[in-house]
Amino acid sequence: MKRIHYASGSLLTGDAIADVLVKYAAALAVNTAAAEVRAPAVLENGEVGEIMMLLGPASQILAETERFDGPELRDDDFVKGLQDRVAALGPRRATFVKLGTEGVDDIDVDML
Repeated sequence: MKRIHYASGSLLTGDAIADVLVKYAAALAVNTAAAEVRAPAVLENGEVGEIMMLLGPASQILAETERFDGPELRDDDFVKGLQDRVAALGPRRATFVKLGTEGVDDIDVDML
């Protein structure tokens, strides 16, 4: 389990959840964007619940390993959803071009 320190508070959550939250915060910062995130966490009373946080370009997050007597908190759907958001914010990759320069007359390849 990991404790995320954020603003003046903290939350305890599973390792994979904490890792993807930090990656999402970093991707948002690179893109000068912000997002509201509702994440699963262990609440102060020991029950599993949901927290809401605002992540933005100025977010400063620290995640550290913490001992927890209960089971590891997992939410594969949450992690996958945030991984998809991170990928959407990431660098764009080149895609396959069906027809490149074939069929283009008088192309100056030195100018490409």
